[in-house]
Amino acid sequence: MYLFKQVKVENDMILIGKPKPEGLANLRQQGYQKVLDIMPAALKDKGLARRVRSAGLSYLHIPVESCDLESCHLEDDWVVRFFKYLVRHGQEPMIINTDDETLGISLVLLSGLFLEGKPYQEVFRSVKTLGISLRGRKDIKRFIRDFYTHYKRKRIV
Repeated sequence: MYLFKQVKVENDMILIGKPKPEGLANLRQQGYQKVLDIMPAALKDKGLARRVRSAGLSYLHIPVESCDLESCHLEDDWVVRFFKYLVRHGQEPMIINTDDETLGISLVLLSGLFLEGKPYQEVFRSVKTLGISLRGRKDIKRFIRDFYTHYKRKRIV
């Protein structure tokens, strides 16, 4: 199994990376219940859903990575679906299938810290604490700031 990072925020336990097929059953035994696939449809592993379900885990595809974060809109379906999913299922151990570890970690931390009422700067600090650099990732920084500005007075859940 090839995994980038394990992110633990409060009681959340989320693995971010790409699990190998033979590792899925082992992950189920470790208590992981869900795989959230954020790969764009064009790069989606066509057999992943079947392998995940046959290992006894649930599977959901929300193509977060299909947006380059520069052209996406905060009201886009994937933004709302992704954050609602993390809010509803964040306390359950899950795997986020992605090639972009920095994006995956940033989005997970954003969802948790936003709901706790923490400022967006705390997302940047938390990402750095995990040993991930946002240097050169203006897209992620802009998205996080815009997300806070846009949803600060709205309810996303």
